[in-house]
Amino acid sequence: MAGKGGASTTSPVRRALSARASRIRGGEESAFLQLIRLAEGRPEVITLGRGEPDIPTPGHIVDAAKRALDEGFTTYTNPAGLPALREAIADKFERDSAITYDPASEIIVTTGAQESIAVVMQTLLDPGDEVLIASPFYMAYEANIVLAGGEVVGVSTRLEDDFQITAPAIEERITDRTKLLALVSPNNPSAAVLYPDTIEAIAAVAERYDLVVLWDELYEKVVYDGFEQLNIASLPGMRERTIVVNGFSKAYSMTGFRVGYMAGPADYIRAALEPRHSLTISSPTPFQHAALAALTGPHDFLVEMMQEYTKRRDLMAAAFDEIGVTYSLPKGAFYFWANIGDVGMSSFDFCKRGVVDQAILFFPGSMFGEEWDQYIRISFLAPLDQLAEALERFKALYRSCREGA
Repeated sequence: MAGKGGASTTSPVRRALSARASRIRGGEESAFLQLIRLAEGRPEVITLGRGEPDIPTPGHIVDAAKRALDEGFTTYTNPAGLPALREAIADKFERDSAITYDPASEIIVTTGAQESIAVVMQTLLDPGDEVLIASPFYMAYEANIVLAGGEVVGVSTRLEDDFQITAPAIEERITDRTKLLALVSPNNPSAAVLYPDTIEAIAAVAERYDLVVLWDELYEKVVYDGFEQLNIASLPGMRERTIVVNGFSKAYSMTGFRVGYMAGPADYIRAALEPRHSLTISSPTPFQHAALAALTGPHDFLVEMMQEYTKRRDLMAAAFDEIGVTYSLPKGAFYFWANIGDVGMSSFDFCKRGVVDQAILFFPGSMFGEEWDQYIRISFLAPLDQLAEALERFKALYRSCREGA
C-alpha cells in the first residue's frame, strides 16, 4: 500500500519487525482474530471457541482477592511469589503427585502459566535448539519457542491413539539439536491425556537422550471417567530433568487473575528467577492471595464442575454421532478435536460459515498446525441450554456444507 508520491504507508516500526516475530504464524491478522472480529457486536453468536471456563469463580476465591485489596496488599511481592502461596503449591505437589519441592528455592509464582512457558523457552533455548511437542499444539507454544530463537518440531499424533504422543514417535524426531520435550496433558487442543504406561515410556526416552522435559498440567483437574493424572516428575530420575508448569485458570475459573507457577530443580529455578523478574516483576498481589485461597479452601465445587462438564461433553458427542462427525472422546480439558474433512472447504472457511450463517464461533484446526486443516477445535463451555441450541446450529451447518461439497 502506498501513500503520496508512491511512498509506502507501512510505519517504520512495522518495517523494523524482527525476523523472529515475522515467523509467528498468523500473518497480519490471525485466523483467531479474524473470527473474533466477525463475531463482534453480534449478541446472537454462541461462542464455543475460547478455552475460558464459563462457570463462575468460587466465591471464597473472589472474597480473598477483595479482602487483599481492602487490607492494602497492592505492592510488589517477592519475584518468586508470596511465601505462603509457594508453601501451598509445594503442599499440593506432595498431596497430588507425591513430589517434594522446596517452596523457598524450587517454585516460582508467575503471571499465568503462559508466562511460565515463556520463561522456560527464554532460559533454555539457544538459536537453532529444537523443541519436540505433540502436534496439534497450542499456538502460544510455537510463538514462545520462535521468539526465543528455537525451532518447533511437531510430533504427529493419530486419532487411533486418541491423539496421545508416543515414545517411538518422539524418538524418531530427535536430532543432535533437540534440547527440550514439551508435554501437555490433558492437551489443548486435542483433549488427549497421557496414560501412565505412555508417560513411563516417554520418560525412558528423555533419560536416554538427556532431554529436559516441560510438563504442562494446567488442565490436570479437568479429567473425565475417573482418570487420575500421573506427573512425569514423580518417576525415578525425572524430577531433576523436569520443569512443571501449572496455574489456576482452568480448574478454578481464574483466567483473568493471571496466576500460574513453575517448579523444578533449585539450580534451574535460581537461574530462571531474574529473567522472570524482568518480564512482569511479580504476579498481581491481590490475586496471589486469591490463588492461596483456591489451594487452601474448599474443593467441593470441582466435583460439581466436572459433573456439569461431563453432561456437556456427552451432549456434544451425541450430536456429532448423529451427523457422522469423527472425533476422539475427550479424556480431559473441555474441547472436541473433531474431523470435518468431508465439508469440501478449509477449516477456516468452515468456521467463517459457522459465524456468518449460523452464529456459532469455534476455531479451525489449521491454527494448531498446518497439517490439521481437516479438524476444528470446538469447546463445550456454555450452559446446557445454550449448548443444545449451538449444536442444532452446528448440525445444520455441517449438513449444509457437506451436501454442497
